[in-house]
Amino acid sequence: MPPLDQQNGPSGLAAMLSQFLPTIHDIVNRIKPLIAQPIVRVPYNLPLATPITGQVIPAAGRSVALSAQDFSSSLEWPFEVHSIKFSQDPAHTFRDWRIFIRDQVYSQDLMKASARVATLVADDTGMWKLQFPWIIRAKGGGWTIQVDNLDAVNPITVDINLQGYLLVPQ
Repeated sequence: MPPLDQQNGPSGLAAMLSQFLPTIHDIVNRIKPLIAQPIVRVPYNLPLATPITGQVIPAAGRSVALSAQDFSSSLEWPFEVHSIKFSQDPAHTFRDWRIFIRDQVYSQDLMKASARVATLVADDTGMWKLQFPWIIRAKGGGWTIQVDNLDAVNPITVDINLQGYLLVPQ
């Protein structure tokens, strides 16, 4: 057992701790942003540019691209998507159309193939809540959304609204 120094406690303990102090300081500084969250989440929507009328998809239309400019972020801050709100004209249901979503920046498909909207949304809200938010990069990041109209006779008017938060630094 090390000899005790009556004034300073165990001899050498202070010297040993002073050697670890820079390492501990670096670790604490790296963890701080995770705890402090140096961003403010501002509620934000990224809808189609024509939300009142929506976009008309022709009868039996396949892979009709919604306006890429509507779902791109030209803002200064990233956009964190938490849910997607779907709606269509009253003559149709969520079973009458499919979507395919691709992230432009990461070249990442959000699904393997076109998916019926009815399989994605909650029946009571018409929303697809993402289990983990997806970040749309600032200044040019965005999604490409393609729609299939499964009604071979009538065109369908659809509307999509990305809902989430802008990540604004403090």
